[in-house]
Amino acid sequence: MTGQSGRLAQMRQSRALAAWSSPPFRRYFWVQALAMSGRALQATLIGYIVYEISGSRFLLGLVSFMQMVPQLLLAPLVGVIVDRIDRRVILSLQFASQAVGLLALGIFSMLGHLNVPVIAVTVVLMGIGNAFAYPAHSSLLPGLVPMVNLQSANAVNSMMGNVMRIVTPALAGFLLDVSGVTAALLLGVGIYAPAAGLVLLVPLLVAAVVSVSAQGPLEPASRPSVRGDIVDAVAYIRQNLMLRAALVNDIVPYLFGLSHVALLPAVASDVLNGGASMLGLLFGVGGAGAMLGTLAAGMLAGRNLRGPTIWISMIGFGIGMLVVAAGESAYLIMSGLFIGGFFQMLYIIQSDTLVQTFAEDRFRGRALAAQSMVNGLMPIGLLTLGTIAQFAGLTAAFALSGVALVTAGVVTALFRPSMRDLR
Repeated sequence: MTGQSGRLAQMRQSRALAAWSSPPFRRYFWVQALAMSGRALQATLIGYIVYEISGSRFLLGLVSFMQMVPQLLLAPLVGVIVDRIDRRVILSLQFASQAVGLLALGIFSMLGHLNVPVIAVTVVLMGIGNAFAYPAHSSLLPGLVPMVNLQSANAVNSMMGNVMRIVTPALAGFLLDVSGVTAALLLGVGIYAPAAGLVLLVPLLVAAVVSVSAQGPLEPASRPSVRGDIVDAVAYIRQNLMLRAALVNDIVPYLFGLSHVALLPAVASDVLNGGASMLGLLFGVGGAGAMLGTLAAGMLAGRNLRGPTIWISMIGFGIGMLVVAAGESAYLIMSGLFIGGFFQMLYIIQSDTLVQTFAEDRFRGRALAAQSMVNGLMPIGLLTLGTIAQFAGLTAAFALSGVALVTAGVVTALFRPSMRDLR
């Protein structure tokens, strides 16, 4: 408890932009700018292309499920690897895998052979690489800034990511309308490829090389087996109350909340009668709300409001989804996406910071892989919402998302004091 109390005291001292004072973080910031731009472009393109080819809401959810299910299945092994290998090398290979995948899709498009099965197989392979993204990134971050500035680092990263969520989908929509699918896919290659090289040049804090280290404090020769690493991590998480509570709290937001993005191509086409540009606008509006949520998270840093922020943001996220469910006009739907984006990001920053902070470095990769596994429930949500949208309509799918989130927020506020009372 003493260690956790000390880490809480450090968290309370952080301020919104304090991480920017760290030179390693500033170098890494530009790598993440490229990576998050590529991720936003990829999310926009894959959904648009699948729906343009098939017109099926179920296939929208299925392809999204296939892209993300490796994150759920590979999480235990990913955590062990992230704790054993330089996290910068892992991120470099992950960025390269996304570039290769988009290049393959671009070639298929150029040859006129781009179809749903081709896309599905390709995104599964890309998903294997992407399973390493969150654990490696989040484990590396504490080696780039002092622990006191960790929430600031998460907020600054999220702020930049949300700028990309606004700008990149709009650019993707423009490219799709003007230059076609192939050009848009090849743009993604041009974004990911430089990131794969630049991340290897990111330095660590001098203190982090000794006490944090990019690859963890244990030398490979002294490590137990992979199975032993996993068993140790499970035991560690079970005895760490705050870490366990944060992981449990992530289940509903990722299972039913973030999954709604897979349905946006259907909303743009079927509800708003728009095309690629409308889809880019919907992603952009959600990104604008998330940007404001990021700024709010930065301003809340160190104000002893973590518990209330967590349950209020879950309820707010749910209300946003309910507004989308009730909306028949672009104004209402965009308002709901803006509200949802705001509270979604407010929640994510709080949750990510908790897991990063309460996990010791020798277990951090595996703890964050456990969080990635919980977050990996998102593919099940994608498949569930896609199926509901196909057979019961988009309104029912968004309503389920909203009700689940509001209920989870109320349950946290009333029955989970370990999260509700967190300061």
